[in-house]
Amino acid sequence: MAALEATPISPAEPGFGRLHAASYAGLLCVGVYATSFGPAMPFLARHFGVSLDHAGLLVTMLFVGSIVASGAMTVYFHRFEPRLLALVGLVVVAGGAMALALTSSWPLALLAVGILGIGDGLLVAAAHSAIASTASDVPRGLNRLNLWFAVGATLGPVWAGVILLNRGEHAVVYVGVAVICVAAAALLATVPRRPLTETAVHESPHLRSRAFWTMGAILFLYVGAEIGLGSWVASYSTEAFGAGVMTGALVTAGYWGALAIGRIISGALFGRGISPLAVLVASIAGALFTSASLALADGNLAVGVSAAFATGLCFGPIWPAAITLATRGAASGAPAAMVTIGNAGGILFPWLQGKVLVAAGPGRGVALTALLCLFMLVLLASHRQPRLIQQPAPGNSRPPSP
Repeated sequence: MAALEATPISPAEPGFGRLHAASYAGLLCVGVYATSFGPAMPFLARHFGVSLDHAGLLVTMLFVGSIVASGAMTVYFHRFEPRLLALVGLVVVAGGAMALALTSSWPLALLAVGILGIGDGLLVAAAHSAIASTASDVPRGLNRLNLWFAVGATLGPVWAGVILLNRGEHAVVYVGVAVICVAAAALLATVPRRPLTETAVHESPHLRSRAFWTMGAILFLYVGAEIGLGSWVASYSTEAFGAGVMTGALVTAGYWGALAIGRIISGALFGRGISPLAVLVASIAGALFTSASLALADGNLAVGVSAAFATGLCFGPIWPAAITLATRGAASGAPAAMVTIGNAGGILFPWLQGKVLVAAGPGRGVALTALLCLFMLVLLASHRQPRLIQQPAPGNSRPPSP
């Protein structure tokens, strides 16, 4: 079956470096605001007069908005230039962040975060599409893009924790988010417009039916596990170890910093020719062990912090490895589809994890992360490597061999 895919540009084309740099800056912004909710959650709950687990609906609304936007890009918006979609996404994120900073109404806060999520979906899907269609080495390119998310995710909790510790309220945190998003948008606006040309490529139906949907299901579970743990590890540290605001923020930053290190390692492995599938299997198996250890830490701060760090390290390679396997040889809308499917997990699991943590205690709340890792491993056990249809050489009319 035939599909359409944007023609990759060569490194010599004007704007190539700036397009990548702006995409990295956009994902850094995503990391900052996505992880700021962890340390800010108790303050947001108090400011809006809701319970801690009810405040977790803000993360749900972020992902609802995100999958609406990335889903629209999967169906139709992928026809437009990724640079333009990412630029719109950054502006919308800035608007949503400012609205969250200025409102004192809980319904308006939910709406503001939903708007922020719409910008997030456009930005993340467009950045992945830009790298997938322009990088000379797609696995390493996608890994590098998501490394910058992890860098932002490491900075986000520290940024939020310092401000919350000194000011005791969230407004400055999200004004800052708006400022950095506007700065990234300004960089993106300097990238020259590039008309999209499209060329027919062949893909195997087996790839679409097996690798595409298996990796989509893994990313659905993974995003729920990654964001769920990242959103609640600060509250987990307070409940399980009596940690203060800044300690909880530093534990969260350590988790995301370890995830960044994991992506540095996976980038090096891809560069050495290690299969993304092998990296994915090892990462999920490791995350299952470390997240189970975190759930069983039983009040031991040293064990808990080490296990949180190790879980972030193992989580690092999962997204770039899975999205590479899912989008290899697929249509131009495939990266946006993967973002949509993956982010759908962020609607359910972080909210559910918060409910379990509040109702049944921190250990059982974190045990949900281990359970999701177990489900990912089961999915991988049923996965088979797809085989792409071979293409005949130019001038050769023979059909591809079976």
